[in-house]
Order: sequence, then C-alpha cells, then structure tokens
Amino acid sequence: MRKLIGLMMVVIGSLAIVGMADAAGTFVAALSGANEVPPVDTATFGRARIVFNADDTAAEFQLQVRQGERITQGHIHCAPVGVNGPIVAFLAGLNSQGYNVDGIFPWISGATLTDTSIIPRTAGTGSDQCPIAITNLRDLITLIRGGNAYVNVHSVANPAGVIRGQLVER
Repeated sequence: MRKLIGLMMVVIGSLAIVGMADAAGTFVAALSGANEVPPVDTATFGRARIVFNADDTAAEFQLQVRQGERITQGHIHCAPVGVNGPIVAFLAGLNSQGYNVDGIFPWISGATLTDTSIIPRTAGTGSDQCPIAITNLRDLITLIRGGNAYVNVHSVANPAGVIRGQLVER
C-alpha cells in the first residue's frame, strides 16, 4: 500500500511539473463578422491559435481565414469584448490590394511572435492605450488571460475589420 501511495505521489508531482513547464499556454479565437464592433455582415470566417513557449519568450501562431475577399492584414488588438482597441502585434502585414484566401487554409502558419513583435502601449483608457501596459509577450499573456485581447482581420471592403474574435485560453 505504501508503495502505491508513493508511486501516486511521484506521478502527481510529475504532472504538476509538466503543467508548470507549459504554464504559458495556448490561446484561440473564433473569428466572425458578428464579433466586429459594429458587426459586419460577411461570409468570411476564421480562427487564430497562439502557442507560447514555456518561458514566454516566443509564441507560434496560426491564422486561418476562409471565404476572405481582398484580406489586407491581421493583428492582435487590446480591448475587451464589444470594444475596439489599438494594435499590440502584427500577425499579417499590410497588403493594400488584399489577398483572396478562398481555399487557403491556413492563411498563415508557423509564424513566430517575440518581444520585438509587440507594439508597446501604456495603461489607460485612451484610443492608443490598453487596460494594462504592454511591453513584451508576458504582458500580452496577462492581457489575454484578463479577457482583453482580440484578433482582427481587415479587408479592402472593411478596413476597420471584417472578422474578429476574442482570444481565450484553451
């Protein structure tokens, strides 16, 4: 019986260590026009996935867009659901003519975010501020976990955003 209890303690301890090593986490967003502020009537939809490494110094992301016409760019913005906020990281840079992404799935895959990807923002309520100060990926994780980060994809027809989704931990 003691051996069994001892073995269980080792397994539980190992699981805790593994969980701590992956503490940064995976975050996803379901992107739709209905989530835009104001809502956009569109057939375009998508998904974003961001996976942070164990020491929060890099994150790999994937951006999937379906039925997108003349998609110009994609970003992470800071703001809660129902509120527009400033860009804190570029996921796909500007192409003013746009891309038609019908049949391309995913649109962007295996791209990396680092601290240098972050557009620094001060804390506050102004149009260029975030709910918390953002200077690095650790701040971005805190922002996401607080419900204050969303992915936004823009198009020629909808330059303010055609699809949007709040990032949540998976």
